[in-house]
Amino acid sequence: MTNRPMTNTCSRRPTVAAALLALLAAMPPADAAAEQAGERLAPVPAIWKPQEINFYLHTTTSIYSCRSVADQVRRVLLALGVEPGVTVRSSGCYDNELTRTPYLRIKLVSPVEATPQALAALEKSRSTRELVARVKGESPIELTGQFPAQWSKVSLSRGQLGLQEGDCELIDELKRIVLPKLAVRVVNDDMKCMPYSLTMGQPRLEVEALTQMPEPSVDEAVAPR
Repeated sequence: MTNRPMTNTCSRRPTVAAALLALLAAMPPADAAAEQAGERLAPVPAIWKPQEINFYLHTTTSIYSCRSVADQVRRVLLALGVEPGVTVRSSGCYDNELTRTPYLRIKLVSPVEATPQALAALEKSRSTRELVARVKGESPIELTGQFPAQWSKVSLSRGQLGLQEGDCELIDELKRIVLPKLAVRVVNDDMKCMPYSLTMGQPRLEVEALTQMPEPSVDEAVAPR
């Protein structure tokens, strides 16, 4: 009769228990998660900030027409909360031919938190805005009014907003040049663009953008509290 070695099951239990305790310790408390969600959805006093952003877009993988790259950039900007009147113009495509280095000229108005610094900067630029409007024969836009905004999750990843693998370098350039000028904070950056080749599953970028809160509907406005 062969004697089988006895398995010490008791010695394994502390290991399993320790692993479970470590897993539970790594998970954020439910109250903390709820607090973070509430902070993201809480109204934030905001103002509109006008600006112009001009830059060359450099890509090695995809070739764009001036019309297509301008349309794609505009879709991304609208998702990030900029005012719908945003204009994106591109040049460098002769007879609307394809190019890897279009020059983009973006004119936008986007939400920023109504901090004392932001209000002071907006007031300081008032005379310049009024002068430019008079030269163009336009009425100056009043931008000092505050409005409620909120931090909204926006996915700039493949499959969203018409983005495909070939748009990886486009999103990478926007992340580097445009996003720092907007009220946008990166939540998950998994960008891995490979020059001269399509990278499957890319782009992968998740952000939170400050966006204007929708106005309450009539029913919500008159609902008893």
